[in-house]
Amino acid sequence: MGKKMAKTQKSQYRRKKISPLIGNYIIPTEHAVKRYQERVRMMNPGKAQNAIIEGVKHSRLIALTRYGGREIRENKGIVFVCEMHGNELYVITVLISQVDLRFVV
Repeated sequence: MGKKMAKTQKSQYRRKKISPLIGNYIIPTEHAVKRYQERVRMMNPGKAQNAIIEGVKHSRLIALTRYGGREIRENKGIVFVCEMHGNELYVITVLISQVDLRFVV
């Protein structure tokens, strides 16, 4: 019974990680979905939206623009240009990075 309890506690610990995007809604625009299909992978729009949302969830912030309040996020060579409106994060467009940003400190 001890092993079972330890396994349960570990899984509960993993679920408690707090994401910085909790409470915010990620909304990909139609333009972002089209660019994702065009530049990353051709798939139906529903799956492309889910892929964009998951990519933004796992991305890291690499830049903020001074004017317009846009933020640039990167995940595995895919760059997401986002704009925050209240509690919603709109993904404006999707780009492919020519530079491997994963190893930039």
